Amino acid sequence: MFEGICEALYRELEMLDNKLQGGKAPMSTQDLENIDKMAHALKSLKTCEAMDGASEYDGSYARGRSRTTGRYMSRDDYSREGRRY
Repeated sequence: MFEGICEALYRELEMLDNKLQGGKAPMSTQDLENIDKMAHALKSLKTCEAMDGASEYDGSYARGRSRTTGRYMSRDDYSREGRRY
């Protein structure tokens, strides 16, 4: 998901890295702002992707509270209680 956007952001970051590598050019305030925005965008996109994948995951790491005990338990345990997801 969002592969094209992520690739474009990585290319832009790589161009900035090449520009700044080895002290060829000092980092400007604008460079830092651009790096910060691109890194934030990548992190946000990757988080969305991970959350999307997690919502489709039906494993035992997804937890919720038991209706009977109030304790946290895995979704696998919910199905034993008669609840289905």
